[in-house]
Amino acid sequence: MNNDHFAFPLKSQPESSSLHFKSALWYRSRGMLDEAVSCFEQALSFAKSQNNGNAEPNFDETLCWLEYGKLLRSLELNRQAAAAFQHCLIQNRYAREALVEIGMMHSQAGMNDSEIAHQLANLASESMPNTEIIVAESLWTLGAYTAAAEIYASCLDERSYSESNLVHYILCLIYINQFNEALALLSRKAVHQEHVLLMTAQHLIRTTEVIYVCKWCLHGMKGGAALPVLSRYEALETAKTAIALGKIDEALTILSSPTTHEYNELIYTMYKQGYRELAALRISEMEHLPLHERNQISLELCFIAAEIQYDIGNYEEAASIFEIIYLTDPNHSCARFGAASSYLQQTRKSLNARLEGIIVGSEMYIKIEQYLNNISRALQILHITKWHTEWTPAQQRNQLATTTVMFH
Repeated sequence: MNNDHFAFPLKSQPESSSLHFKSALWYRSRGMLDEAVSCFEQALSFAKSQNNGNAEPNFDETLCWLEYGKLLRSLELNRQAAAAFQHCLIQNRYAREALVEIGMMHSQAGMNDSEIAHQLANLASESMPNTEIIVAESLWTLGAYTAAAEIYASCLDERSYSESNLVHYILCLIYINQFNEALALLSRKAVHQEHVLLMTAQHLIRTTEVIYVCKWCLHGMKGGAALPVLSRYEALETAKTAIALGKIDEALTILSSPTTHEYNELIYTMYKQGYRELAALRISEMEHLPLHERNQISLELCFIAAEIQYDIGNYEEAASIFEIIYLTDPNHSCARFGAASSYLQQTRKSLNARLEGIIVGSEMYIKIEQYLNNISRALQILHITKWHTEWTPAQQRNQLATTTVMFH
């Protein structure tokens, strides 16, 4: 699809907010951010003029404010972004998403979790009733577990408390090492042992594993009768759950002396849960990557290694690993997109170096700038395929975490 899909209808409906909104999303996906901002603003302007009863039935104005705010935040126009998100709060739609975006801005500005909680609570209370749960859920999404747990605890007996809220509260308690409290709530919840509490980065967190991790953290290998003997598979899944719950050291003792396959699965889980530095360290310690093995976890570990090289600017090395992956598995589309992105980054790097020695404004300078703009747009199109791993705000906090436990 190209923007002609929207341009032609706009000629006959120039004041259509929904068409301007769709154009804005298209421009943003192509990295044409100035055009995207303009289209968002036109959509909202026409919507405002139509609020006298002629509003378009297919146009979601609040969603437009949310997406407009996200774009402004990506452009570091934080004041304008905050104003856009405020519209979501006033209209009490997409409020949690708006609060998370505002919280991320505050976090990037250096505000601590307690201050963020206070700011979000104040903002929410100005526009909405009964804001405690939505603020707690926003803090949970941000990874501000202590602040979230305090709010969850204050309204535990309210009728508006859902099962999802309770699960998030229990997991917050585990993240902040309040294991007895978490176990008490799990007992009170009386859920089935195989019940899935949460899915995170394609890993299922089950009640039985959460209970085991809590007891292990409290008692360790001296848990005795309180800790059942786990099969090899159960130990691996429980160790992965421990990683997902922020208990890296415990994970590496729950599964002792892992096989190569298990070792790779633990590294994969670390990376997917945001522990990028830890995963990179473990991969760097390997004698060689399993580049020619066809099993899925080996391919994914190689993909992670390529992503790591890509993120630190070693595009040639990244491209070579991506190539081997899709030669081994031709259906691995993310590796193809990764290789394409690596080649484009190499070309951009080379052109930027050439640009430094060319007179500004010369014909060659203008031509290279055009090439660079085209490369940027191509990279943006590849980016929207989501070939690269993406982390939640909470997982992003794990990037620089360390551990003292060795695998072997």
